[in-house]
Amino acid sequence: MPETMTSHPLDTFLDWATDPQLAVLDTETTGLQGEVIELALVDAWGRTLFDERIRPSCPVEPGAQAVHGISDADVQDCPSIAEFWPRLRDLLTSHHVVIYNKAFDLPRLVQSLDAAMPGWHTAPEGGPSTDLKAFWALSDRARCVMLAYAPVHGQRGSWDSWRWARLRDACVRRGVREDDLPGAHNALGDCLRTLRLIQATAALTPADVPWLEGEE
Repeated sequence: MPETMTSHPLDTFLDWATDPQLAVLDTETTGLQGEVIELALVDAWGRTLFDERIRPSCPVEPGAQAVHGISDADVQDCPSIAEFWPRLRDLLTSHHVVIYNKAFDLPRLVQSLDAAMPGWHTAPEGGPSTDLKAFWALSDRARCVMLAYAPVHGQRGSWDSWRWARLRDACVRRGVREDDLPGAHNALGDCLRTLRLIQATAALTPADVPWLEGEE
């Protein structure tokens, strides 16, 4: 989704909430520097476009398993990212993708592709492959909901910057319904939380966030 100049931080959420090509992505991984083991994508209406567990090339770290509950045994018989990539690539490049913490999820996807598809980024004749060009397009167009939401959350951090909010904290602040969703750190559940957060934030008015007066 191309960046546009907006008159108020809430306008970004209104743009997303009214975009029929919107898709929300979330992943669970083997660790903070690891590979994707669960990936989900939902459309602007919350319909599931993709929801799969993925076999990594490395073990799930104990700390990561403690967070999302996915073990090595849970993914050992799943397909690798290579088997899913053609379908996933087409979905990601045909939608306007948003992610709660883009800076985490996209590098983990690259890590998975590097492990499962060595040389995926190079065309047979040399130069960037079709897959790499697709990923470049995704990386350029995808937007980070966490960064966009930080001013709306309204907590100042160091250097007078807006402090990032955890997804669950942001949902609680905005009164997002979660009782019908899987627990936190489930890729599909977190896609739907992010979508509902976008919708709830889009319904706010500048009067609801007076600390943003004059922000552009």
